[in-house]
Amino acid sequence: MATALSLIAAEASAQSALSPEVAALIEAQAAKIRDLEARLARLEARRDVAALVAEPAPSVAAEAAAPLGLATRTDSPVAAVASKPAGLSPPTMRGRAQFDALVYNNDEGSQSTGTEVRRFRLGAKGDLSDQLSYVAEADFGGAEVSLQDVMLTYELAEGRTLSVGYFKPPITLDELTSSNETVFLERSAYASTFAPGRRVGVAARAWGEQWGVSGGLFGETEDSDLDTEREEAWLAAARGYVDLLGGEPALHLGLSVYHTRLPDRGPGVWLRVRPETGRAPRVLDTGAFIAQEGTFAGLEFGYGSGPLTLQAEGGGVDYAGAISGPDFGGWSAQAAWRWTGESRPYDIENGVFGRIRPTRPLGQGGFGALETGLRVSHLDLADETVDGGSMTTYGLVVNWLPITRLRLSANLIQARIERLRAAPVDETLLTLRTAIDW
Repeated sequence: MATALSLIAAEASAQSALSPEVAALIEAQAAKIRDLEARLARLEARRDVAALVAEPAPSVAAEAAAPLGLATRTDSPVAAVASKPAGLSPPTMRGRAQFDALVYNNDEGSQSTGTEVRRFRLGAKGDLSDQLSYVAEADFGGAEVSLQDVMLTYELAEGRTLSVGYFKPPITLDELTSSNETVFLERSAYASTFAPGRRVGVAARAWGEQWGVSGGLFGETEDSDLDTEREEAWLAAARGYVDLLGGEPALHLGLSVYHTRLPDRGPGVWLRVRPETGRAPRVLDTGAFIAQEGTFAGLEFGYGSGPLTLQAEGGGVDYAGAISGPDFGGWSAQAAWRWTGESRPYDIENGVFGRIRPTRPLGQGGFGALETGLRVSHLDLADETVDGGSMTTYGLVVNWLPITRLRLSANLIQARIERLRAAPVDETLLTLRTAIDW
């Protein structure tokens, strides 16, 4: 359009059909139009970028209405984008709340009831760039605030990640399943005893359509005291698994191992175990003993098909030291059935069975999801000079999920505790839980 006006002005001047004043006016208007066209092109080029910031880009009409020669805005969308790292997203808040009521008795005449806030976690996760993400979470349940997962994860390539921070080493199927998604209210005594717990470390992970591997190097647990007379303990862990059926149904086989170098002086090793219930008394106790190193190996099995899930694992840890070198072992096996037909989908990225999502939630024409589970577990902490005792537990759980993230549960545990030179003790525990996560 500006070109056309210029041609008209030139032709008019050439033919002297218009006065010089009119021709100059037309040429000035053509120059303004060329300037507006250039501004319009710039605005269209940055339109997608400007959409990322809170303040929308000035409209074309506003630009056109502005007097020519107006100074450029210092708070333009381009400047705002330049100060905002590419890929940064607002954090997503996350959390869970679990409230328990416990009834406990044993055949020695001990009876009690109690309530507790089993878990109350708050945290956030988000992206710092297209490849770098973070998660930070703390648990406010109990008497002290404790860190949960606090880590950075870098995506090296599709299906390849590197994580650094405070998190669980990749050990045992039950331990790596979120407490939002476990069938039973507490993990098996086998998994909770032999899994080393969250530590500061670095770990790499890779997975494909039917397999996954992970491994890392970790320091001591967070509550270990500093002793200037010794070096910090360390732990190297690895896990590999495969889904032999590749989808639905899923058949999981896995192996997890770790080797730990322990401090050569206190506090040493001290294993104390509850009967698979949060606030129950600790019934197995090895006492403190000194060992220089320990090696764990465990096998995993899992099967999921529609409303049926089967899971079993077992293994042991071999401690070595100048004074004592006991070997401890254990196993667990469980089965779960959803009476309302839902499945627990298999997550190949993490090698675990996931969340129940009710097909017909309560209030939307349905009852929600109803699941029952049975579990048997055994743990032996008696060997050589260490007599921590042994325990066999039988568990029954009923889970009702009226909606996806709300669970009401009843978990009955029958435990038998045996020690050398002592009569067996039987305990019965009933835990009721209301749990919600977001």
